[in-house]
Amino acid sequence: MRLPIGSLYVVGMVLVGSFSGGSTAQRGGPLPPEQALATMQAAPGFQVELFAAEPLLLNPTSLDVDHRGRVWVAEAVNYRRVGFQRPLLRPEGDRIVVLVDRNGDGRADEAVTFYQGKELIAPLSVLVLPQPPDGQTLRVLVAQSPDILEFWDRDGDLKADGPPRKFLTGFRGFDHDHGVHGLTVGPDGRLYFTVGDSGVAGLQSADGQGRRWTSNATDCRAGTVWRCHLDGTHLELLAHNFRNNYEACVDSFGEIWLSDNDDDGNQQTRICFVLPGGNYGYHPRGPGQSHWHEEQPGIVHKVLRTGFGSPTGITFYEGSLFGPKYTGVLLHCDAGPREVRAFFRKPRGAGYELDKEILLTSRDNWFRPSDVCVAPDGSIFIADWYDRGVGGHGMGDPFDGRIYRLTPQGHKGYPVPPLQCRSLAEQLQALASPNGATRVLAMTALREARRQKAAEEPLRLESAPLWLQARLALLEDGSEAGRRQTLRLLHQQWKAPPATSALRAALIRRIAAWAPQGHLPPWEQLGLDLALIAEQPPEVRRELLLLLAHYPAESAQAPFYALARCYSGDDHFYRAALNIALGTEPKRRMAILADFDRHFPQWNDAVADLVWELRPPSVLPRLGRLLREANLTAPQKARLLDIIAVQEDPAAGRTLLQLLQENAATEVKARALEHLRRGLAGPWKPVQNSEDLQRTIQTLLQQPDRQATGLQLIAAAQALPFVEKVAALARDHNVPEAVRVEAIRTLGQLPSPASVAALTALCQSAAPSSPLAAESVQALGTLLPRGTASSPVAQQALSALQQLVLQESASGALRSAALSALAASRPGTVWLLDLHQQGKLPKDLVPEAGRLLRNSPFQAERNRALLLFPPPGKLNPKNLPPISTLVKRQGDPARGRLVWNASLTGAAQCAKCHSIRGTGGQVGPDLSMIGKKASRENLYESILFPSKAIADQYIQYQVTTTSEVTLSGLLVADTPEAIILRDANGKDVTVPKKEIDGPIRKLPVSLMPEDIVAALTEEELVDLVAYLETLKTPVLTPPVAYIAGPFPAPSMTAALDKPFGPETQPFDPQQRFGAVAWRLLSSDARGYFDLAALHGSKANSSASYLYWEIDSPREQPAEILLGSDDGARLWLNGQAVFRTQATRAAAPEQDRVKVVLRKGKNTLLLKVANGDGPHGAYLSLIAEEELRLLRPPSR
Repeated sequence: MRLPIGSLYVVGMVLVGSFSGGSTAQRGGPLPPEQALATMQAAPGFQVELFAAEPLLLNPTSLDVDHRGRVWVAEAVNYRRVGFQRPLLRPEGDRIVVLVDRNGDGRADEAVTFYQGKELIAPLSVLVLPQPPDGQTLRVLVAQSPDILEFWDRDGDLKADGPPRKFLTGFRGFDHDHGVHGLTVGPDGRLYFTVGDSGVAGLQSADGQGRRWTSNATDCRAGTVWRCHLDGTHLELLAHNFRNNYEACVDSFGEIWLSDNDDDGNQQTRICFVLPGGNYGYHPRGPGQSHWHEEQPGIVHKVLRTGFGSPTGITFYEGSLFGPKYTGVLLHCDAGPREVRAFFRKPRGAGYELDKEILLTSRDNWFRPSDVCVAPDGSIFIADWYDRGVGGHGMGDPFDGRIYRLTPQGHKGYPVPPLQCRSLAEQLQALASPNGATRVLAMTALREARRQKAAEEPLRLESAPLWLQARLALLEDGSEAGRRQTLRLLHQQWKAPPATSALRAALIRRIAAWAPQGHLPPWEQLGLDLALIAEQPPEVRRELLLLLAHYPAESAQAPFYALARCYSGDDHFYRAALNIALGTEPKRRMAILADFDRHFPQWNDAVADLVWELRPPSVLPRLGRLLREANLTAPQKARLLDIIAVQEDPAAGRTLLQLLQENAATEVKARALEHLRRGLAGPWKPVQNSEDLQRTIQTLLQQPDRQATGLQLIAAAQALPFVEKVAALARDHNVPEAVRVEAIRTLGQLPSPASVAALTALCQSAAPSSPLAAESVQALGTLLPRGTASSPVAQQALSALQQLVLQESASGALRSAALSALAASRPGTVWLLDLHQQGKLPKDLVPEAGRLLRNSPFQAERNRALLLFPPPGKLNPKNLPPISTLVKRQGDPARGRLVWNASLTGAAQCAKCHSIRGTGGQVGPDLSMIGKKASRENLYESILFPSKAIADQYIQYQVTTTSEVTLSGLLVADTPEAIILRDANGKDVTVPKKEIDGPIRKLPVSLMPEDIVAALTEEELVDLVAYLETLKTPVLTPPVAYIAGPFPAPSMTAALDKPFGPETQPFDPQQRFGAVAWRLLSSDARGYFDLAALHGSKANSSASYLYWEIDSPREQPAEILLGSDDGARLWLNGQAVFRTQATRAAAPEQDRVKVVLRKGKNTLLLKVANGDGPHGAYLSLIAEEELRLLRPPSR
């Protein structure tokens, strides 16, 4: 259907009307296209123009610009309708639409429907492949799980010749963002595409040859990047273990880059340089796992953490329209913070650093850039999904969509000259185009011409720019003649000046691409003397390592060590390339690494890096000896421990046990214990019942300053024979309070009648304000019945907590803690429900019991709780005005912040699940930057209709056990043995898989209650939304600090003013100040560093110091948000920046200190002085660019 703009407007209005009946989208928020254009903010020297808007197009997920400047758009009006069992908004199917500017004025005059069909349900990528000689014949690929579809237009009428055929199939994630997307063609003439963590199932080359790929937990995990020939053959997996890498792009030299989406709220979106063969670390997920696992060997690091966002399209800009500054930059869209960015690559070792410049953003919170593409004239086209929100598979607006065009300031028109690819000169001119479709046409024509002539000599343009020479070199077609050409060119390049190293690297990449077809030349034919490898720049050595992965061990060993000796330290991309060169096949790795000690006989930091990354098994005895060398620093020994910890041999565990008995530094022992805690439950399990473990524990318990370490080791090993000794320490008033607390926690890990008896007694005997009582209740809670089995010990713990709830003489805080512990287990939940039904639940506990039990993970019990404990309400949500009315009201952010803070303990519960600037729960997404991502409409919709859009990681799962108990919650871990579900109270429930009856089911409803707004007044709701809108700046809330104290003084004022050791000397983690030493302290769930709990009675009339090191990507202004009990002083980089002598209880953000951070490391020293009572501090930092906590601090 070809319609001029006027008639299409009429159809569009009818279409919008049909949508209105089936959508809850509100029309109060979006701006008309011209008004939205006025809100756009382009970088200096750029101008933005509106190329097209609704009704010409709707909901663009992807765009491509063809060789004639026409803009192809994949529309997704039916976005997330099938998977969520919602009626289709467009029953006739989604469209691929072509926008045409007939008069060259830079504005689309016409929209042509290339194809519309019921098989199109929210496609995520479109790619145009013009065919020689003039591009009139078009081949079009569309990505939509489970397929990549192929269309043809052989007569150039911009209409598909018929229904599509399946080009490739086997992609999971139908009607899901995390399926197949990101179609693009590289300079080698191959198709590249990405698949999100929905994964693949039975994916294979179009000719049925090669491996049939299915996602797994080893070499094809989570999100992936693929490459194949344009006919679908020779399919290759390039890299894996991303989350949702929406699109990849390939530059003229064959480098592959992409952006990867994080879990919402974790601020972990990233830009990655793709090393073929690389594992990018998204899985495994679960408690104790870091986000990208970059602290583990074998993981390729990101280049840049872009923090909060919803990254979408990415491409390289290789044109000249904007001047040389922008040639070669990455163009990137992020629909969360509403930015189109340019990233400038700066080589660093074998990898890169990136500098960012925002090219386009908007004051309109509905601007959602979804894709970016470069036109034949070098201008930049941007697709705008245009919606109130993004993420969680939600769509608030199916009506709108825009296309913008960036050009230099003052640029006029959109001229696209006719293109022919018949002569060699025309083909070379087209190959130099900044537009991908034009280059595809040139590549196809050049290859065909070369094939017909059987040309032996490579095409060379000596005077051409290096990037154009690379494009020509990578066009080699894989034939025997082409391979000879490439090798000859590489031989010439070994002697070329350093400035041409990028071309050298590109040629090596091309040779690596021959491997799947079995065409690798012998290593010697590469023409590089091993003695000269060190003279090659890092990027060339990196590519040699990636190439080496395809050679057998006997051929790879000598060049591997020649390249390994070039490692000089602090280059994680080079380490990653070394690891990839070894491959994943155990025998091959062992064969290459067998000579490691001979090649690296000396120990230094660089060798430590290699051992950490490569894990040569022969080095374990050597590591044990090094731990005892006096000349190694504590950080070096801590690194040794990290290396030992990845060894699966139980001998590694015994080495760490021995260290705990020796006179090692505190942080070294802490690191050893941390590794033992994990290893004893896994590969080092044989050590649990060993005499070595018993001896180590005995030795530690006999030394007062090491008793806490011994207790932690008992807990890690669940060493029941020591239960009486642990109980004795918990009861002993002469033992430091911190040790007694550790003993209580250890009793909670030892299921024994003696544990229950000791904990019950402590609940009764400890002072109500003492942390010992609360810790004892929590420890009893860990002993409660779990799963279908219930031991006598678990029943004893249950009885003890029940009695505590009913004990009128017990403090309110203690009974509340017992209530929370009982509600985390099913027997405790049933007992509380029965008690309330009988009218026997103490009235002062009813509100809290209701909140806990309404959020129970046990479905039957949760349903009972909803009847027995109807939620208190300030308003009826049904009586609220529509969102279109609410968005027009102006709330008070200051009052909204008070509403938020009150929800930490009130009925609204917002802060029990979500956190802002480190304060709050860890169940739902972090909201510290939600105002930068969500529009006002989206915020209201998320609060009022939480199940409308649920991000993958916040989907509820449900299981039924063999005892017919149904549980639901967030799936935070899934192992071969068990799953862990997290309920709305933040409690984790472990369900053994042997007790699960039937499948693990996804639920369509959010963990967030639908009626939670009932706990607010209408005014409080408006104020809360106003506060959330203000949260737009990256925040760092350190979860851990080095602490030294307490230092006693006559009063709080004296403690604040007296200069104790930590403020007079440079930080050294091994420094002691008399009996005081630096140690690590973690904050609680609120972000509070509780010094009173740490110091006990010694906290009164004292001062303590907290120390952090913060990395800033550039010099920038920042604000430090501080709360302290009582007085405080703060130093930044050794300079005093703040002082308060207030006597107060600490609360977040009591003081805001404006500072300027320098690029790189910044030191923060906080002194907190106390009079009496509670004692502690909150600290967060906000800055325009993301900050990073350095841990452990550098020396």
